[in-house]
Amino acid sequence: MDRVRILFLPGVDADNTNAQSLNVREIALRLDPGRFQSTLWYEHDPDPRLRDRPAIRLLKLPSHGKTWTIFREMLSGYDIIAYMDYSPATYLFLHLPHSARSPAQAVFHAEAPSAQFVNPSTVLRFLYGGTFPRCDVYTAITEFVARDVCNNIKKRVNFILPVGVDTKAFTPPAEREHDSPVVLFVGTVIERKGPQHLIDAAGRFPNAFFRIVGAGREGFSGVLQQRVEQSGLKNISLDGPKTQPEMLEIMRESDIFILPSRLEGIPKVTLEAAATGLPCIVFRDYETPSVIDGVTGFQAGTVEEMMQALERLIADPSLRGRMGAAARKHMEKFDWDFVSRQWQSAYLEIAAKPVR
Repeated sequence: MDRVRILFLPGVDADNTNAQSLNVREIALRLDPGRFQSTLWYEHDPDPRLRDRPAIRLLKLPSHGKTWTIFREMLSGYDIIAYMDYSPATYLFLHLPHSARSPAQAVFHAEAPSAQFVNPSTVLRFLYGGTFPRCDVYTAITEFVARDVCNNIKKRVNFILPVGVDTKAFTPPAEREHDSPVVLFVGTVIERKGPQHLIDAAGRFPNAFFRIVGAGREGFSGVLQQRVEQSGLKNISLDGPKTQPEMLEIMRESDIFILPSRLEGIPKVTLEAAATGLPCIVFRDYETPSVIDGVTGFQAGTVEEMMQALERLIADPSLRGRMGAAARKHMEKFDWDFVSRQWQSAYLEIAAKPVR
């Protein structure tokens, strides 16, 4: 049997920290090279792990004419085009008759609820409406996201495909011994992610230290910094964006992870934090399977419940230790070596389907 040819659309530059880019690299690196050939895009410098791999082909995007370059490649006889996006190239491809783009199966991987699509521009709204509903196959990161796909565009999700974490890279430290526990937030620093709640928590729990790590957007980092300065708080820092290796060390130096966002799929940072042995506090709104309530951390229903959970963990080192150990154990189910086998089985099934 010929190898299944897959074109992944997210770029895989080494400095790209976008979740889809990181996921695509982990999947491509683990697909059986005897059964799959993966093609991936980069603009400047690809992740070095992808170079000189027997079944991975790297294509450099030009500085001009990206849309036509991608569109032509999509017509090059692939079995699967994965991670369909809202780009002009995807729009053009999905508006061709199936006979013109055969045998390619266009696969949309839904990784978050549609409500994350906030205040799109007119152009983006047009592209979204002309791409998302026209794909051939739909996968979802969780059952919750699958229901969202069904409710919002009336499409049946064919596969539930979670994302994973490299548990060999993300490991706990030998010990955690802080007089003042360190509470960590990692994510894009925007209002929707809820980092502002850490400022309130820093005022409420002066015996803990709070770190906000991530790139700001829409000027929100400045808003938070101003609040911190006006409050006079000394137990909170805004540390800006960090590389993956830096993030790993920060997680190892922390004691509790908190993500006050109400709109996610499986937050990648909760997998990484749990793998380093951190109990995690999240909202239950999106039903992430990465946190088992009361076992590996807490899923809160309200901000006050989140603060009460945080208070328990700050006050009780033994509880932090038990939940952190359980979180690390739970991540065995999300190790990329295990999760990628689910993706491989799904891709083999998708490639075997006739195009409609």
